[in-house]
Amino acid sequence: MTVALEFASSEDLRTALGRWLEDYGHSVHRQVPCPEEGVVDLLTPLYAIFCPPSLTPADLWATVDAIQPQQAHFPDHRLVIAGLTPETDWEAACDIAEQIKPKGIDVWFLDQNAAFVKFYTGLTVDPLPQPQGRLTRRSPLAGCLISLGMAAILGASFWLAYRILDRHQLQVATNSQENRAWEQLHSAVEVWDMDTTLASLERLGNSRSPCVARFAERFETSLRQRGEEGFRDINPIKRALNMQEGCRLDLREYDFSQ
Repeated sequence: MTVALEFASSEDLRTALGRWLEDYGHSVHRQVPCPEEGVVDLLTPLYAIFCPPSLTPADLWATVDAIQPQQAHFPDHRLVIAGLTPETDWEAACDIAEQIKPKGIDVWFLDQNAAFVKFYTGLTVDPLPQPQGRLTRRSPLAGCLISLGMAAILGASFWLAYRILDRHQLQVATNSQENRAWEQLHSAVEVWDMDTTLASLERLGNSRSPCVARFAERFETSLRQRGEEGFRDINPIKRALNMQEGCRLDLREYDFSQ
């Protein structure tokens, strides 16, 4: 297969790839920040896709070094490097693609995938600009393996139980941390452990829920003003917020409240 694809920029390539994935039913999030540093250019239920400026050997290895530390944060995703076959050193690029596949990283040479080429060249609505750009592959080698996970995209369907992270990739982690803070709080209140209770309230005070944040503020104030007797105020504070502000804070029974 010999085709000529041109993109004005890496952003245009990402846009075309994102549209193509959506055309196959994938939910696509763009420019998703990684937990530590950097961003995932395209995040789908199956893939965390990175689009470097080129797929030359140097850029490939640089991208591998950059994304490997992120693998632990995306245990349910296959890591992908996507772009156009380089004009030079294409054999070395293909060799690298084979070498890194066992590491859980696929390389997609988009200009050698017939489905992507057909989709891109057939865009008629809001087409991507094609000036005399720099991201160009005019005569890709047909023998270079496309693969590496491409068939999985084409076969994917809507049965997928989507588990996309939100824009900051932290919502699930935040909810889990808040749940742990609640459990730690209830355990500490049961035995009147002041230090652990205050530490738990500090974390709950940063909650995105106004009800949780207000509860943490009021309960902390009570403890600091009344000392250990303030522990008895936990349920009255929750009950007041539930009645006055429509909160749904869980009321628990403690030995000291009976």
